[in-house]
Amino acid sequence: MTDDKELTIGGVSVHRWLAHERTRLARVLVARMLADVEHYRDLPAGEVAHDIVTLVEENLLALSRALRERTVPAEPGGRVAETAIRGAEQGMPPGALIEAYHLAFAETWRTLTARAEPGDLADVLACTELILAYTRRVTEVVTSTYFDERSRLSAEERDERHRLLSALLNGEHVDGLAPAYTVLSLSAGEGGAVATRRKLHRIERELEAFAPGTLFDRPAGAALLPWSGPWERLELLVGRLAEAGRGPVTAAAAQAAPAEVPEQMRQTREVLDVVGWFGRGPGLYRLTDVLLEYQLTRPTAASRELAALLDPLDAHPELLRTLEVHLRHGRSRRATAEALHLHPNTVDYRLRRVAALTGLDPAGDAHVQRVGAALAARMSR
Repeated sequence: MTDDKELTIGGVSVHRWLAHERTRLARVLVARMLADVEHYRDLPAGEVAHDIVTLVEENLLALSRALRERTVPAEPGGRVAETAIRGAEQGMPPGALIEAYHLAFAETWRTLTARAEPGDLADVLACTELILAYTRRVTEVVTSTYFDERSRLSAEERDERHRLLSALLNGEHVDGLAPAYTVLSLSAGEGGAVATRRKLHRIERELEAFAPGTLFDRPAGAALLPWSGPWERLELLVGRLAEAGRGPVTAAAAQAAPAEVPEQMRQTREVLDVVGWFGRGPGLYRLTDVLLEYQLTRPTAASRELAALLDPLDAHPELLRTLEVHLRHGRSRRATAEALHLHPNTVDYRLRRVAALTGLDPAGDAHVQRVGAALAARMSR
């Protein structure tokens, strides 16, 4: 205690008055919270009538003790940490919790100082400093406790989703699976590690908004959406993923029962590869969209001969890489040049070299299908 003299305003002991009036004042404060703090309006009536009013009473009593002792404790009373944990569990924004506390303490200060007289200035200032310090301490506890709890809950949720994802990909049956899934294999282009991580994080948020409970393997670009609906909505989703990723997105999709997920995931990944090998460009694809191209990449008696068409490029890896990128970017010389950080004229030169060495002109329409098939055969052998 820093001073034995009680804080007095208007001839009334501040801490005694607050302790005596806390029940009445708590009901007034809760009414203000319901009117002014948006997220409190949705609370069940029973919870407001009992828990919230009781918690506010406890906080007013704890504040009364701080005013009596004229010091702010390291751990404020009123079950502040418990309130933060419950708010985190219920998904209430931390700003709403802090706003409610600030509103309550500010209104309490106004009530305590309303009867102040000219001679009360010193005690009013001391009371103000204590309430501000107490509010600051409560804010610190609410913030740190809330985010610690959210982090714990997020870790538990990540673990549960990882468990479900692993079970589905391994063909195992566990509790918590959806009746059906949309299997999605994604390619969002290339980039640096940090930029790619941020891009995939934005894409993951968009997937979760579309189908809550989506299981997303970021490194593999594989998503399992607990959703089955019209193809047109998936096409719109891929468009939103491109906006979220701030770049083109190519995706392959199929719908599957839980037991079918491993096979459909393998097939959508193969479809995505085929789309890239044949330079089909960004967008959403099904197996039926690339039936011919897909079949050309399957091992047959002709596969070895088809792949051998590009063997002259084995000694020129830069030409083979240019050819692959050229087809992946829809045979756009400008896009190919940007992807490889080359001048467009260099791209033209390399493509002419490919034509001279193989007899297949990748810049013309006559040979593009054979070039794509030969590339696919090489990549799949």
